[in-house]
Amino acid sequence: MFDHSTGLITDWTFTSTEFRVALSHYVKMSEFDNLTNLYMGFDLSTQQLKITVIEDTHQIILEETVHFDKELPHYGTLNGVITNGENVTCPTLMWVESLDILLHKLKNKKFPFHKVRMISGAGQQHGSIYWSHDAPFLLSSIDHSQRPLADQLKNAFSVQQSPTWQDSSTSEQCRELEKLIGGSEVLVNLTGSKAYERFTGNQIAKLCKTNPDAFSQTSRISLVSSFLATLFLGHYAPIDISDGSGMNLLNIHTKQWEDKLLNICSCGAEGKLREKLGEPEIDGLKILGNVHKYFVKKYGFNEDCKIIPFTGDNPATLISFNIKPGNVIISLGTSDTALLCTTKSCPTLESHILCHPIILESYFSMIVHKNGGLTREYIRDTYTKDVTWERFNNILTSSKPIKSQIGFYFLLQEIAPFAKGIFKFDDNKLVEEFVDKNYNVRAVIESQFLSMKIKINKLLKDNPEKIQKIIVVGGASKNDQIVKVLADVFGIQVWRIKGERKGGNSASMGAAIKARTAFLKQEFKSTINLNYDKIEENFTFVAEPDFENTKIYNDMIENYQELEKLVIQMMSR
Repeated sequence: MFDHSTGLITDWTFTSTEFRVALSHYVKMSEFDNLTNLYMGFDLSTQQLKITVIEDTHQIILEETVHFDKELPHYGTLNGVITNGENVTCPTLMWVESLDILLHKLKNKKFPFHKVRMISGAGQQHGSIYWSHDAPFLLSSIDHSQRPLADQLKNAFSVQQSPTWQDSSTSEQCRELEKLIGGSEVLVNLTGSKAYERFTGNQIAKLCKTNPDAFSQTSRISLVSSFLATLFLGHYAPIDISDGSGMNLLNIHTKQWEDKLLNICSCGAEGKLREKLGEPEIDGLKILGNVHKYFVKKYGFNEDCKIIPFTGDNPATLISFNIKPGNVIISLGTSDTALLCTTKSCPTLESHILCHPIILESYFSMIVHKNGGLTREYIRDTYTKDVTWERFNNILTSSKPIKSQIGFYFLLQEIAPFAKGIFKFDDNKLVEEFVDKNYNVRAVIESQFLSMKIKINKLLKDNPEKIQKIIVVGGASKNDQIVKVLADVFGIQVWRIKGERKGGNSASMGAAIKARTAFLKQEFKSTINLNYDKIEENFTFVAEPDFENTKIYNDMIENYQELEKLVIQMMSR
Protein backbone atom coordinates (compact mmCIF):
# COMPACT_ATOMS: atom_id res chain seq x y z
CA MET A 1 0.00 0.00 0.00
CA PHE A 2 1.03 3.64 -0.37
CA ASP A 3 2.37 5.07 2.91
CA HIS A 4 1.55 8.78 2.92
CA SER A 5 3.87 9.45 5.87
CA THR A 6 6.94 8.22 4.01
CA GLY A 7 5.83 8.54 0.40
CA LEU A 8 6.78 4.90 -0.17
CA ILE A 9 4.94 1.83 -1.36
CA THR A 10 5.25 -0.76 1.40
CA ASP A 11 3.00 -3.43 -0.15
CA TRP A 12 3.92 -3.65 -3.82
CA THR A 13 1.27 -5.52 -5.78
CA PHE A 14 -0.59 -5.58 -9.11
CA THR A 15 -4.16 -6.30 -10.06
CA SER A 16 -4.65 -9.43 -12.11
CA THR A 17 -5.48 -7.37 -15.21
CA GLU A 18 -2.29 -5.35 -14.88
CA PHE A 19 0.23 -8.03 -14.02
CA ARG A 20 2.20 -8.76 -17.19
CA VAL A 21 -0.83 -9.37 -19.36
CA ALA A 22 -0.11 -11.49 -22.42
CA LEU A 23 3.60 -11.29 -21.65
CA SER A 24 4.71 -13.14 -24.77
CA HIS A 25 2.69 -11.03 -27.22
CA TYR A 26 4.24 -8.03 -28.90
CA VAL A 27 2.44 -4.93 -30.14
CA LYS A 28 3.17 -4.45 -33.84
CA MET A 29 5.23 -1.44 -34.81
CA SER A 30 2.34 -0.18 -36.94
CA GLU A 31 0.27 0.10 -33.77
CA PHE A 32 2.56 2.65 -32.11
CA ASP A 33 0.10 5.38 -33.01
CA ASN A 34 -2.60 3.76 -30.87
CA LEU A 35 -0.45 3.81 -27.73
CA THR A 36 -0.45 6.66 -25.23
CA ASN A 37 2.10 5.76 -22.56
CA LEU A 38 5.33 3.81 -22.95
CA TYR A 39 7.82 2.71 -20.28
CA MET A 40 11.46 1.82 -20.87
CA GLY A 41 13.53 -0.72 -18.95
CA PHE A 42 17.25 -1.10 -19.65
CA ASP A 43 19.65 -3.83 -18.58
CA LEU A 44 23.40 -3.22 -18.81
CA SER A 45 24.47 -6.84 -18.47
CA THR A 46 27.82 -8.57 -18.88
CA GLN A 47 27.72 -9.09 -22.62
CA GLN A 48 24.93 -6.82 -23.86
CA LEU A 49 22.96 -3.66 -23.29
CA LYS A 50 19.26 -4.56 -23.56
CA ILE A 51 16.01 -2.66 -23.61
CA THR A 52 12.41 -3.74 -23.08
CA VAL A 53 9.57 -1.31 -23.76
CA ILE A 54 6.06 -1.93 -22.41
CA GLU A 55 2.75 -0.10 -22.47
CA ASP A 56 0.05 0.38 -19.84
CA THR A 57 -1.06 -3.26 -19.66
CA HIS A 58 2.56 -4.48 -19.52
CA GLN A 59 2.53 -5.82 -23.06
CA ILE A 60 6.02 -5.86 -24.56
CA ILE A 61 6.10 -3.69 -27.65
CA LEU A 62 9.81 -3.77 -28.34
CA GLU A 63 13.02 -5.50 -27.30
CA GLU A 64 16.45 -4.62 -28.66
CA THR A 65 20.09 -5.31 -27.76
CA VAL A 66 23.66 -4.22 -28.41
CA HIS A 67 26.17 -7.06 -28.22
CA PHE A 68 29.49 -5.70 -26.98
CA ASP A 69 31.93 -8.17 -28.59
CA LYS A 70 30.18 -8.11 -31.96
CA GLU A 71 29.14 -4.47 -32.27
CA LEU A 72 31.94 -2.76 -30.35
CA PRO A 73 34.98 -4.92 -31.25
CA HIS A 74 37.42 -1.99 -31.02
CA TYR A 75 37.30 -2.24 -27.21
CA GLY A 76 38.81 -5.73 -27.33
CA THR A 77 36.40 -7.50 -24.99
CA LEU A 78 35.77 -11.24 -24.86
CA ASN A 79 32.39 -12.21 -23.46
CA GLY A 80 31.93 -8.55 -22.58
CA VAL A 81 35.03 -8.16 -20.40
CA ILE A 82 38.80 -7.84 -20.44
CA THR A 83 40.54 -10.49 -18.34
CA ASN A 84 44.04 -10.09 -16.97
CA GLY A 85 44.58 -12.85 -14.45
CA GLU A 86 42.25 -12.23 -11.50
CA ASN A 87 41.48 -8.72 -12.75
CA VAL A 88 38.30 -8.69 -14.82
CA THR A 89 37.19 -5.28 -16.06
CA CYS A 90 35.18 -3.56 -18.75
CA PRO A 91 36.04 -0.37 -20.66
CA THR A 92 33.64 2.19 -19.19
CA LEU A 93 33.41 4.14 -22.43
CA MET A 94 32.17 0.99 -24.21
CA TRP A 95 29.08 1.08 -22.03
CA VAL A 96 28.60 4.77 -22.85
CA GLU A 97 28.93 4.16 -26.58
CA SER A 98 26.54 1.21 -26.45
CA LEU A 99 23.74 3.49 -25.22
CA ASP A 100 23.97 5.70 -28.31
CA ILE A 101 24.05 2.63 -30.57
CA LEU A 102 20.97 1.14 -28.92
CA LEU A 103 18.95 4.35 -29.13
CA HIS A 104 20.00 4.80 -32.78
CA LYS A 105 18.56 1.34 -33.50
CA LEU A 106 15.23 2.46 -32.05
CA LYS A 107 15.35 5.74 -33.95
CA ASN A 108 15.88 3.84 -37.21
CA LYS A 109 12.72 1.87 -36.40
CA LYS A 110 10.84 5.17 -36.01
CA PHE A 111 10.22 4.45 -32.36
CA PRO A 112 8.00 7.13 -30.73
CA PHE A 113 10.39 8.35 -28.02
CA HIS A 114 7.99 11.20 -27.19
CA LYS A 115 5.51 8.70 -25.70
CA VAL A 116 7.95 7.38 -23.07
CA ARG A 117 6.73 8.55 -19.64
CA MET A 118 9.22 6.84 -17.31
CA ILE A 119 12.64 5.21 -17.65
CA SER A 120 14.23 2.76 -15.25
CA GLY A 121 16.97 0.25 -15.65
CA ALA A 122 19.13 -2.50 -14.26
CA GLY A 123 22.83 -3.19 -14.26
CA GLN A 124 25.06 -6.16 -13.61
CA GLN A 125 25.50 -6.12 -9.85
CA HIS A 126 28.84 -5.28 -8.23
CA GLY A 127 30.42 -3.44 -11.16
CA SER A 128 31.76 -0.02 -10.17
CA ILE A 129 32.43 3.21 -12.07
CA TYR A 130 34.72 6.04 -10.93
CA TRP A 131 33.85 9.54 -12.13
CA SER A 132 36.49 12.26 -12.44
CA HIS A 133 36.18 15.77 -11.00
CA ASP A 134 35.44 16.96 -14.56
CA ALA A 135 32.45 14.65 -14.80
CA PRO A 136 29.73 16.94 -13.35
CA PHE A 137 30.44 19.63 -15.96
CA LEU A 138 30.83 17.12 -18.80
CA LEU A 139 27.58 15.34 -17.90
CA SER A 140 25.54 18.52 -17.66
CA SER A 141 26.88 19.95 -20.91
CA ILE A 142 26.56 16.98 -23.28
CA ASP A 143 25.28 18.37 -26.58
CA HIS A 144 23.34 16.51 -29.26
CA SER A 145 24.97 18.58 -32.01
CA GLN A 146 28.49 17.66 -30.96
CA ARG A 147 30.46 14.42 -31.10
CA PRO A 148 28.99 11.08 -29.96
CA LEU A 149 28.28 10.63 -26.27
CA ALA A 150 31.41 8.52 -25.66
CA ASP A 151 33.65 11.21 -27.18
CA GLN A 152 32.08 13.92 -25.04
CA LEU A 153 32.59 11.87 -21.85
CA LYS A 154 36.07 10.47 -22.51
CA ASN A 155 37.52 12.59 -19.70
CA ALA A 156 34.68 11.85 -17.28
CA PHE A 157 36.32 8.87 -15.58
CA SER A 158 39.22 8.66 -13.14
CA VAL A 159 39.47 4.90 -13.76
CA GLN A 160 39.07 3.82 -17.38
CA GLN A 161 38.46 0.11 -16.76
CA SER A 162 35.53 -0.65 -14.46
CA PRO A 163 35.85 -3.73 -12.21
CA THR A 164 33.01 -6.17 -12.89
CA TRP A 165 31.32 -8.93 -10.93
CA GLN A 166 33.83 -11.46 -12.30
CA ASP A 167 36.81 -9.69 -10.73
CA SER A 168 38.48 -11.72 -7.97
CA SER A 169 41.57 -9.61 -7.31
CA THR A 170 40.66 -8.24 -3.87
CA SER A 171 41.16 -11.26 -1.60
CA GLU A 172 43.60 -9.30 0.57
CA GLN A 173 41.05 -6.53 1.08
CA CYS A 174 38.29 -9.03 1.89
CA ARG A 175 40.31 -10.70 4.61
CA GLU A 176 41.32 -7.32 6.04
CA LEU A 177 37.70 -6.13 6.09
CA GLU A 178 36.47 -9.20 7.95
CA LYS A 179 39.37 -9.01 10.40
CA LEU A 180 38.83 -5.34 11.26
CA ILE A 181 35.04 -5.58 11.53
CA GLY A 182 35.23 -8.56 13.89
CA GLY A 183 34.77 -11.57 11.63
CA SER A 184 32.72 -12.76 8.68
CA GLU A 185 29.60 -13.39 10.77
CA VAL A 186 29.62 -9.79 12.05
CA LEU A 187 29.89 -8.55 8.47
CA VAL A 188 27.09 -10.87 7.31
CA ASN A 189 24.78 -9.63 10.05
CA LEU A 190 25.50 -6.00 9.14
CA THR A 191 25.50 -6.13 5.34
CA GLY A 192 23.77 -9.41 4.46
CA SER A 193 26.96 -10.90 2.96
CA LYS A 194 30.45 -11.84 4.01
CA ALA A 195 33.33 -10.14 2.21
CA TYR A 196 33.40 -10.95 -1.50
CA GLU A 197 36.06 -10.02 -4.01
CA ARG A 198 33.62 -8.48 -6.47
CA PHE A 199 31.83 -6.30 -3.90
CA THR A 200 32.43 -2.59 -4.37
CA GLY A 201 33.64 -1.88 -0.86
CA ASN A 202 36.59 -4.20 -1.41
CA GLN A 203 37.22 -2.80 -4.88
CA ILE A 204 37.39 0.68 -3.34
CA ALA A 205 39.75 -0.55 -0.63
CA LYS A 206 42.04 -1.97 -3.32
CA LEU A 207 41.95 1.32 -5.25
CA CYS A 208 42.80 3.30 -2.10
CA LYS A 209 45.80 1.10 -1.42
CA THR A 210 47.20 0.50 -4.91
CA ASN A 211 46.23 3.72 -6.67
CA PRO A 212 45.52 6.47 -4.12
CA ASP A 213 45.86 9.15 -6.81
CA ALA A 214 42.93 7.65 -8.73
CA PHE A 215 40.87 7.60 -5.53
CA SER A 216 41.63 11.26 -4.84
CA GLN A 217 40.80 12.13 -8.46
CA THR A 218 37.39 10.46 -8.10
CA SER A 219 34.42 12.74 -7.45
CA ARG A 220 31.75 10.03 -7.36
CA ILE A 221 31.54 6.25 -7.34
CA SER A 222 28.60 4.64 -9.12
CA LEU A 223 27.37 1.11 -9.51
CA VAL A 224 26.55 0.01 -13.06
CA SER A 225 22.86 0.73 -12.41
CA SER A 226 23.33 4.27 -11.05
CA PHE A 227 25.94 4.93 -13.76
CA LEU A 228 23.36 4.26 -16.48
CA ALA A 229 20.77 6.41 -14.69
CA THR A 230 23.40 9.17 -14.43
CA LEU A 231 23.83 9.20 -18.21
CA PHE A 232 20.11 9.79 -18.69
CA LEU A 233 19.94 12.49 -16.02
CA GLY A 234 23.08 14.42 -16.84
CA HIS A 235 23.94 14.50 -13.14
CA TYR A 236 24.83 11.91 -10.53
CA ALA A 237 22.09 9.40 -9.73
CA PRO A 238 21.99 7.86 -6.25
CA ILE A 239 22.70 4.19 -5.56
CA ASP A 240 19.47 2.44 -4.66
CA ILE A 241 19.45 0.39 -1.46
CA SER A 242 18.82 -2.91 -3.23
CA ASP A 243 21.83 -2.70 -5.54
CA GLY A 244 23.74 -0.99 -2.73
CA SER A 245 23.19 -4.06 -0.54
CA GLY A 246 25.79 -5.85 -2.65
CA MET A 247 28.73 -3.65 -1.65
CA ASN A 248 29.72 -4.72 1.90
CA LEU A 249 29.10 -1.09 2.84
CA LEU A 250 25.35 -0.76 3.43
CA ASN A 251 23.72 -1.67 6.74
CA ILE A 252 20.68 -3.65 5.55
CA HIS A 253 18.78 -2.85 8.75
CA THR A 254 19.24 0.95 8.85
CA LYS A 255 19.37 1.23 5.01
CA GLN A 256 22.34 3.59 5.38
CA TRP A 257 26.10 3.36 4.83
CA GLU A 258 27.83 1.86 7.86
CA ASP A 259 30.48 4.27 9.18
CA LYS A 260 32.89 1.56 10.36
CA LEU A 261 32.86 -0.09 6.95
CA LEU A 262 33.36 3.20 5.11
CA ASN A 263 36.36 3.88 7.34
CA ILE A 264 37.95 0.48 6.68
CA CYS A 265 37.39 0.52 2.91
CA SER A 266 38.70 4.07 2.45
CA CYS A 267 41.89 3.64 4.51
CA GLY A 268 40.49 5.98 7.14
CA ALA A 269 38.93 8.52 4.77
CA GLU A 270 35.38 7.76 5.90
CA GLY A 271 34.04 11.25 5.20
CA LYS A 272 35.55 11.38 1.73
CA LEU A 273 34.12 8.00 0.78
CA ARG A 274 30.66 8.97 2.03
CA GLU A 275 30.84 12.04 -0.19
CA LYS A 276 31.99 9.99 -3.17
CA LEU A 277 29.14 7.49 -2.72
CA GLY A 278 26.37 10.01 -2.04
CA GLU A 279 23.46 9.02 0.16
CA PRO A 280 21.67 5.76 -0.78
CA GLU A 281 18.11 6.07 -2.11
CA ILE A 282 15.55 4.09 -0.10
CA ASP A 283 12.59 4.87 -2.40
CA GLY A 284 12.93 2.76 -5.53
CA LEU A 285 10.10 4.68 -7.22
CA LYS A 286 11.31 8.21 -6.50
CA ILE A 287 11.42 10.70 -9.39
CA LEU A 288 15.08 11.68 -9.73
CA GLY A 289 14.53 14.21 -12.51
CA ASN A 290 13.75 14.60 -16.20
CA VAL A 291 15.70 13.04 -19.03
CA HIS A 292 18.64 15.21 -20.14
CA LYS A 293 18.10 17.55 -23.09
CA TYR A 294 20.71 15.58 -25.08
CA PHE A 295 18.24 12.71 -25.37
CA VAL A 296 15.32 15.06 -26.00
CA LYS A 297 17.00 16.78 -28.94
CA LYS A 298 18.88 13.83 -30.41
CA TYR A 299 16.24 11.13 -30.14
CA GLY A 300 12.97 12.92 -29.52
CA PHE A 301 12.23 12.05 -25.90
CA ASN A 302 9.56 14.16 -24.25
CA GLU A 303 11.23 16.76 -22.04
CA ASP A 304 8.87 15.68 -19.22
CA CYS A 305 10.03 12.03 -19.37
CA LYS A 306 11.04 11.02 -15.84
CA ILE A 307 13.99 9.00 -14.55
CA ILE A 308 13.66 6.87 -11.41
CA PRO A 309 16.38 4.91 -9.56
CA PHE A 310 17.94 2.07 -11.53
CA THR A 311 18.68 -1.14 -9.63
CA GLY A 312 20.71 -4.33 -9.96
CA ASP A 313 19.88 -7.01 -12.50
CA ASN A 314 18.94 -9.49 -9.78
CA PRO A 315 16.52 -7.13 -7.97
CA ALA A 316 15.03 -6.23 -11.37
CA THR A 317 14.51 -9.92 -12.15
CA LEU A 318 12.74 -10.27 -8.81
CA ILE A 319 10.41 -7.41 -9.83
CA SER A 320 9.79 -9.05 -13.20
CA PHE A 321 8.24 -12.08 -11.51
CA ASN A 322 7.33 -10.72 -8.06
CA ILE A 323 7.61 -14.23 -6.70
CA LYS A 324 5.78 -15.25 -3.57
CA PRO A 325 7.46 -17.08 -0.67
CA GLY A 326 7.79 -20.75 -1.56
CA ASN A 327 8.84 -20.05 -5.14
CA VAL A 328 12.41 -19.59 -6.28
CA ILE A 329 13.74 -18.02 -9.45
CA ILE A 330 16.82 -19.76 -10.82
CA SER A 331 18.57 -17.78 -13.52
CA LEU A 332 20.88 -19.80 -15.75
CA GLY A 333 23.03 -17.20 -17.46
CA THR A 334 26.69 -16.25 -17.59
CA SER A 335 26.50 -16.76 -13.85
CA ASP A 336 23.82 -18.88 -12.14
CA THR A 337 21.66 -17.14 -9.56
CA ALA A 338 18.86 -18.21 -7.22
CA LEU A 339 16.43 -15.57 -5.90
CA LEU A 340 14.01 -16.03 -3.00
CA CYS A 341 11.70 -13.38 -1.56
CA THR A 342 11.73 -13.23 2.26
CA THR A 343 9.96 -11.17 4.90
CA LYS A 344 12.96 -11.11 7.20
CA SER A 345 16.71 -11.12 6.82
CA CYS A 346 18.15 -14.60 7.41
CA PRO A 347 21.81 -14.23 6.42
CA THR A 348 24.14 -17.18 5.91
CA LEU A 349 27.81 -17.28 5.00
CA GLU A 350 27.00 -18.78 1.58
CA SER A 351 24.19 -16.48 0.47
CA HIS A 352 23.30 -12.82 0.21
CA ILE A 353 20.48 -10.91 1.82
CA LEU A 354 19.57 -7.73 -0.05
CA CYS A 355 16.99 -5.03 0.53
CA HIS A 356 13.92 -5.32 -1.68
CA PRO A 357 14.03 -2.85 -4.60
CA ILE A 358 10.49 -1.54 -3.96
CA ILE A 359 9.00 -2.88 -0.71
CA LEU A 360 10.76 -0.95 2.04
CA GLU A 361 10.47 -3.52 4.83
CA SER A 362 11.17 -6.66 2.78
CA TYR A 363 14.29 -8.50 1.69
CA PHE A 364 15.29 -11.09 -0.81
CA SER A 365 17.90 -13.79 -0.67
CA MET A 366 20.35 -14.47 -3.44
CA ILE A 367 22.80 -17.26 -4.15
CA VAL A 368 25.34 -16.69 -6.93
CA HIS A 369 27.63 -19.07 -8.77
CA LYS A 370 30.15 -17.42 -11.09
CA ASN A 371 30.65 -20.72 -12.92
CA GLY A 372 27.43 -20.82 -14.91
CA GLY A 373 26.96 -20.61 -18.65
CA LEU A 374 30.61 -20.10 -19.63
CA THR A 375 31.64 -23.20 -17.70
CA ARG A 376 28.85 -25.26 -19.29
CA GLU A 377 30.01 -24.06 -22.71
CA TYR A 378 33.61 -25.01 -21.91
CA ILE A 379 32.59 -28.58 -21.04
CA ARG A 380 30.38 -28.72 -24.14
CA ASP A 381 33.22 -27.57 -26.39
CA THR A 382 35.78 -29.86 -24.74
CA TYR A 383 33.77 -33.09 -24.78
CA THR A 384 31.29 -32.75 -27.64
CA LYS A 385 32.86 -30.28 -30.12
CA ASP A 386 29.29 -29.27 -30.93
CA VAL A 387 28.21 -25.64 -30.41
CA THR A 388 24.58 -26.53 -31.19
CA TRP A 389 24.22 -28.39 -27.85
CA GLU A 390 22.72 -31.40 -29.66
CA ARG A 391 25.40 -33.90 -28.60
CA PHE A 392 25.53 -32.38 -25.12
CA ASN A 393 21.78 -32.86 -24.72
CA ASN A 394 21.88 -36.38 -26.14
CA ILE A 395 24.41 -37.34 -23.46
CA LEU A 396 22.17 -35.88 -20.75
CA THR A 397 19.13 -37.72 -22.08
CA SER A 398 20.83 -41.10 -22.47
CA SER A 399 22.77 -41.13 -19.17
CA LYS A 400 21.83 -41.64 -15.53
CA PRO A 401 23.33 -40.15 -12.35
CA ILE A 402 26.17 -42.17 -10.86
CA LYS A 403 26.40 -41.71 -7.11
CA SER A 404 30.12 -42.47 -6.93
CA GLN A 405 31.16 -39.91 -9.57
CA ILE A 406 31.23 -36.27 -8.53
CA GLY A 407 32.92 -33.37 -10.27
CA PHE A 408 33.67 -29.74 -9.37
CA TYR A 409 34.03 -27.35 -12.29
CA PHE A 410 35.40 -23.95 -11.38
CA LEU A 411 36.65 -22.54 -14.67
CA LEU A 412 36.44 -19.09 -13.06
CA GLN A 413 37.41 -18.26 -9.49
CA GLU A 414 34.27 -19.40 -7.67
CA ILE A 415 32.65 -17.38 -4.91
CA ALA A 416 31.50 -20.09 -2.51
CA PRO A 417 33.45 -22.25 -2.24
CA PHE A 418 36.40 -19.97 -2.98
CA ALA A 419 38.06 -22.30 -5.43
CA LYS A 420 39.33 -22.48 -8.99
CA GLY A 421 40.06 -25.53 -11.13
CA ILE A 422 38.42 -28.78 -12.20
CA PHE A 423 38.33 -31.68 -9.74
CA LYS A 424 36.88 -35.12 -10.43
CA PHE A 425 36.26 -37.85 -7.87
CA ASP A 426 35.37 -41.51 -8.35
CA ASP A 427 34.62 -43.43 -5.13
CA ASN A 428 36.01 -40.43 -3.22
CA LYS A 429 39.36 -40.68 -5.01
CA LEU A 430 40.67 -37.77 -7.06
CA VAL A 431 41.00 -38.92 -10.67
CA GLU A 432 42.36 -37.28 -13.78
CA GLU A 433 39.34 -38.35 -15.82
CA PHE A 434 36.16 -40.37 -15.48
CA VAL A 435 36.15 -43.84 -17.07
CA ASP A 436 33.56 -42.50 -19.49
CA LYS A 437 34.83 -38.99 -20.21
CA ASN A 438 31.40 -38.01 -21.58
CA TYR A 439 30.12 -38.19 -18.00
CA ASN A 440 31.63 -34.73 -17.56
CA VAL A 441 28.59 -33.41 -19.43
CA ARG A 442 26.21 -34.72 -16.76
CA ALA A 443 28.63 -34.13 -13.90
CA VAL A 444 29.01 -30.40 -14.57
CA ILE A 445 25.24 -29.88 -14.55
CA GLU A 446 24.74 -32.06 -11.46
CA SER A 447 27.51 -30.29 -9.59
CA GLN A 448 26.12 -26.82 -10.28
CA PHE A 449 22.60 -27.75 -9.17
CA LEU A 450 23.67 -29.80 -6.14
CA SER A 451 25.69 -26.86 -4.87
CA MET A 452 22.72 -24.55 -5.32
CA LYS A 453 20.33 -26.95 -3.56
CA ILE A 454 22.63 -27.31 -0.56
CA LYS A 455 22.89 -23.53 -0.17
CA ILE A 456 19.13 -23.00 -0.51
CA ASN A 457 18.44 -25.68 2.10
CA LYS A 458 20.76 -23.90 4.54
CA LEU A 459 19.12 -20.57 3.80
CA LEU A 460 15.64 -21.91 4.53
CA LYS A 461 16.62 -24.03 7.53
CA ASP A 462 14.76 -21.79 10.01
CA ASN A 463 12.14 -20.59 7.54
CA PRO A 464 8.65 -22.14 7.75
CA GLU A 465 8.15 -21.93 3.98
CA LYS A 466 9.87 -24.51 1.80
CA ILE A 467 10.43 -24.42 -1.94
CA GLN A 468 7.36 -25.56 -3.84
CA LYS A 469 8.10 -24.39 -7.36
CA ILE A 470 11.13 -23.38 -9.41
CA ILE A 471 10.81 -20.72 -12.11
CA VAL A 472 13.75 -20.94 -14.47
CA VAL A 473 14.99 -18.01 -16.57
CA GLY A 474 18.11 -17.04 -18.49
CA GLY A 475 19.78 -18.45 -21.58
CA ALA A 476 20.05 -22.09 -20.46
CA SER A 477 16.40 -22.09 -19.34
CA LYS A 478 15.59 -22.83 -22.98
CA ASN A 479 17.47 -26.12 -22.80
CA ASP A 480 14.90 -28.73 -21.75
CA GLN A 481 17.51 -31.38 -20.96
CA ILE A 482 19.42 -29.12 -18.55
CA VAL A 483 16.15 -28.05 -16.95
CA LYS A 484 15.17 -31.71 -16.49
CA VAL A 485 18.33 -32.33 -14.45
CA LEU A 486 17.43 -29.27 -12.36
CA ALA A 487 14.01 -30.78 -11.59
CA ASP A 488 15.60 -34.14 -10.68
CA VAL A 489 18.22 -32.63 -8.36
CA PHE A 490 15.69 -30.53 -6.43
CA GLY A 491 12.79 -33.02 -6.68
CA ILE A 492 10.54 -30.06 -7.57
CA GLN A 493 8.53 -29.05 -10.63
CA VAL A 494 10.18 -26.49 -12.90
CA TRP A 495 8.24 -23.80 -14.75
CA ARG A 496 9.22 -21.30 -17.42
CA ILE A 497 7.73 -18.06 -18.67
CA LYS A 498 5.20 -18.50 -21.47
CA GLY A 499 5.80 -17.46 -25.03
CA GLU A 500 8.84 -16.90 -27.18
CA ARG A 501 10.66 -14.69 -24.69
CA LYS A 502 11.10 -17.41 -22.07
CA GLY A 503 12.51 -15.05 -19.48
CA GLY A 504 15.63 -14.11 -21.43
CA ASN A 505 15.23 -10.38 -20.75
CA SER A 506 13.72 -10.58 -17.28
CA ALA A 507 15.96 -7.84 -15.84
CA SER A 508 15.01 -5.24 -18.45
CA MET A 509 11.37 -6.35 -18.15
CA GLY A 510 11.53 -5.86 -14.39
CA ALA A 511 13.00 -2.40 -14.90
CA ALA A 512 10.17 -1.50 -17.29
CA ILE A 513 7.57 -2.73 -14.75
CA LYS A 514 9.34 -0.62 -12.12
CA ALA A 515 9.00 2.42 -14.38
CA ARG A 516 5.29 1.71 -14.92
CA THR A 517 4.80 1.31 -11.16
CA ALA A 518 6.46 4.68 -10.53
CA PHE A 519 4.12 6.26 -13.06
CA LEU A 520 1.09 4.89 -11.20
CA LYS A 521 2.48 6.18 -7.91
CA GLN A 522 3.04 9.64 -9.37
CA GLU A 523 -0.23 9.91 -11.26
CA PHE A 524 -2.72 8.26 -8.93
CA LYS A 525 -1.09 7.78 -5.51
CA SER A 526 -3.02 4.49 -5.51
CA THR A 527 -2.59 1.08 -3.96
CA ILE A 528 -1.43 -1.52 -6.47
CA ASN A 529 -2.90 -4.91 -5.65
CA LEU A 530 -1.37 -8.28 -6.39
CA ASN A 531 -3.33 -11.44 -7.06
CA TYR A 532 -0.74 -14.20 -6.71
CA ASP A 533 -3.11 -16.80 -8.15
CA LYS A 534 -3.11 -15.04 -11.51
CA ILE A 535 0.67 -15.17 -11.74
CA GLU A 536 0.39 -18.84 -12.71
CA GLU A 537 -1.17 -17.77 -16.01
CA ASN A 538 2.17 -16.32 -17.12
CA PHE A 539 4.14 -19.56 -16.75
CA THR A 540 4.20 -22.92 -18.43
CA PHE A 541 5.15 -26.25 -16.93
CA VAL A 542 8.52 -27.54 -18.17
CA ALA A 543 9.82 -30.49 -16.16
CA GLU A 544 8.57 -33.04 -13.65
CA PRO A 545 11.23 -34.62 -11.43
CA ASP A 546 12.13 -38.28 -11.69
CA PHE A 547 12.09 -39.13 -7.99
CA GLU A 548 14.35 -42.14 -8.45
CA ASN A 549 17.02 -39.74 -9.68
CA THR A 550 16.15 -37.29 -6.89
CA LYS A 551 16.83 -40.02 -4.31
CA ILE A 552 20.27 -40.63 -5.84
CA TYR A 553 21.04 -36.92 -5.67
CA ASN A 554 19.83 -36.68 -2.07
CA ASP A 555 22.12 -39.57 -1.20
CA MET A 556 25.03 -37.71 -2.86
CA ILE A 557 24.64 -34.50 -0.84
CA GLU A 558 26.61 -35.48 2.27
CA ASN A 559 29.47 -36.87 0.23
CA TYR A 560 29.38 -33.85 -2.08
CA GLN A 561 29.82 -31.54 0.90
CA GLU A 562 32.76 -33.54 2.23
CA LEU A 563 34.49 -33.55 -1.15
CA GLU A 564 33.89 -29.82 -1.47
CA LYS A 565 35.73 -29.33 1.83
CA LEU A 566 38.56 -31.45 0.42
CA VAL A 567 38.74 -29.24 -2.67
CA ILE A 568 38.99 -26.16 -0.45
CA GLN A 569 41.80 -27.78 1.55
CA MET A 570 43.64 -28.62 -1.67
CA MET A 571 43.32 -25.00 -2.80
CA SER A 572 44.76 -23.68 0.47
CA ARG A 573 47.94 -25.78 0.29
